[in-house]
Amino acid sequence: MNNTTLIIDNNIDFSQKLKSKLQTELTSEVDVINEYRELTPDESSKYHLYIIRFNPQTEQLIKALSFEDKTVLLTVDKDTKESRDKILSYVIADYIVTDSPQSPKLISSVANRLSRNRKVNVLVVDDSKLILTHISMLLESQNLNFILVGDGQEAWEYINDPKSTKIDLIITDYEMPKMNGYELIKHIREKYSIEELPILVLSGTEDTYMITRFLKAGANDYIPKPFINEEFIGRINNTLSLLDMFNKIKNMAMTDYLTGIHNRVYFFEVGAKIFDVSQRLGHPLAIAMIDIDNFKSVNDTYGHEVGDRALIHVANTITKSLRRSDILVRFGGEEFVIMLPNCKEEMTEKIMNNICKRVAQASLSIGNNKNINLTVSIGVTSNITSLDEMIEKADSSMYIAKKSGKNRVVKAD
Repeated sequence: MNNTTLIIDNNIDFSQKLKSKLQTELTSEVDVINEYRELTPDESSKYHLYIIRFNPQTEQLIKALSFEDKTVLLTVDKDTKESRDKILSYVIADYIVTDSPQSPKLISSVANRLSRNRKVNVLVVDDSKLILTHISMLLESQNLNFILVGDGQEAWEYINDPKSTKIDLIITDYEMPKMNGYELIKHIREKYSIEELPILVLSGTEDTYMITRFLKAGANDYIPKPFINEEFIGRINNTLSLLDMFNKIKNMAMTDYLTGIHNRVYFFEVGAKIFDVSQRLGHPLAIAMIDIDNFKSVNDTYGHEVGDRALIHVANTITKSLRRSDILVRFGGEEFVIMLPNCKEEMTEKIMNNICKRVAQASLSIGNNKNINLTVSIGVTSNITSLDEMIEKADSSMYIAKKSGKNRVVKAD
């Protein structure tokens, strides 16, 4: 997918400031041209986002790009009713007034949102083909992927189908055949929290009691019909921004601040789900407990800064030996736990021995041309009983490994 932005702006000072801002905050290459000229098809296909100064000279291009389903973000000197009406006659992502020093920052924020939207999947539920067509046009202008269904029952079946695309946001009408929007919300909230799967409700009702029922049932927001396009897009992007914030906070809560790998909280939330699936399907599962040998002496001899670097070093070394499906967490202190789903005993033993060998061979530079070598003791079990029991067995085996001389793997009986 092309990831280059084109700025067309005759305000040279502004366009250069904007280019600098975008290159700093986005993973996008940025080209700038100061005057409108005809873009060849080859040139046009290069850009995924156009940021264009709205004026009589660029109107023809804006109209053409709008028809070609290109992502267009407009800038305008002043926000007048005349310019707004003209701008909104085109299918564009948004427009921003550049009468403030904060304008480049705001444009960058919108561009960032449009870039992230490429990974967002929206399920739209409405029995009106006209409404579905209109909403799909607006979602497309925001780079959002979408699936259209005609009623709540169809939506519920889609959500529960394991082969379906993962949905990040649901937009649903209220009055529909088979299952209305209110019933759909209640079903969804039995399975997904308000943070996990946001729901926006569309309805022509002016009954405040009904609106309150939607929100109490678990809707994140309510949009009255008929809606203004700008408001509709604004509410969607605000909801997605809140979802991003929630996911960021959740990710921080489940990530070890020092090593950058997952932490104990993540293990018990995600690991419990993997354990249940493995047990239900009869798939093999292994859990390994790993402890850095003589770690206290590292801290005592070289200081806690070197101790921290040792933890990072071991975490990185272990990661190199794992499969993509394996889960590594810092369990606490100098202890790590690995969950290996769908991994037979022979493969598990091979991976653990490889980890032992790699850690022992990977020297850690601590400055002044001095290196230290670390080793780990590993306990592992493949006997699926309960998650807590598997951890206990792996932990007991790890202590046996330590008592047996360290730098080795011990498998639980």
